[in-house]
Amino acid sequence: MTRFKPFQAILFLPVAALLAQAPKPSAAEVLTAHLQNTPRLHVAFTQTRTLAALSRPLKTSGRLVLARELGVIWQVQKPLNLTYVVGPKGMMEVGPDGKAKKKNAKDVPMVAQMGRILQALLQGRWSALEEYFTLRAEGTSERWKILLVPKPQTATFLKGVQITGGRFIDRIHVDEPSGDAMDLVFDRPRPDEPLSEEEQRLFKFE
Repeated sequence: MTRFKPFQAILFLPVAALLAQAPKPSAAEVLTAHLQNTPRLHVAFTQTRTLAALSRPLKTSGRLVLARELGVIWQVQKPLNLTYVVGPKGMMEVGPDGKAKKKNAKDVPMVAQMGRILQALLQGRWSALEEYFTLRAEGTSERWKILLVPKPQTATFLKGVQITGGRFIDRIHVDEPSGDAMDLVFDRPRPDEPLSEEEQRLFKFE
């Protein structure tokens, strides 16, 4: 029977240590791994907000631009024009008058979290959200559902987030502690469409 000599065992230690330290992909990352093949995504959305204080829901519509390395452009087109840009440089709001203002996560926490969620989805790096949420995933790569349970620092403005999709993202449902809720339904995805000059300018925060 062949035995390992002490120096042979030492040679294998670094490899074993690296294997032990290598993080295993989460269930959410496994289910949405195919999205990493989409570096850019343009998609239309309809947002429905149900407010506990109002009898009728509020509806807005617009489009999202997701670029893996640059961030997210969240552009409301109806009933008013309002654009948010979330990226490595921070956050920016462009009002109906076209004037841009720098923002931080405390100013618009919901937009900041949605930006993080959408970037994690496109990058396939759900582990980036584990500071803010506990993740639960189920389904298959053809039809998946991911639940985000807020941790204490996020629970002040979010009660829970449910994301469903298949090849791309289909829907995000958000429950808030106040009893309010938000539904984002996505439509007409256009993967890998080049960024327009305006979109490139927005991502540069110009």
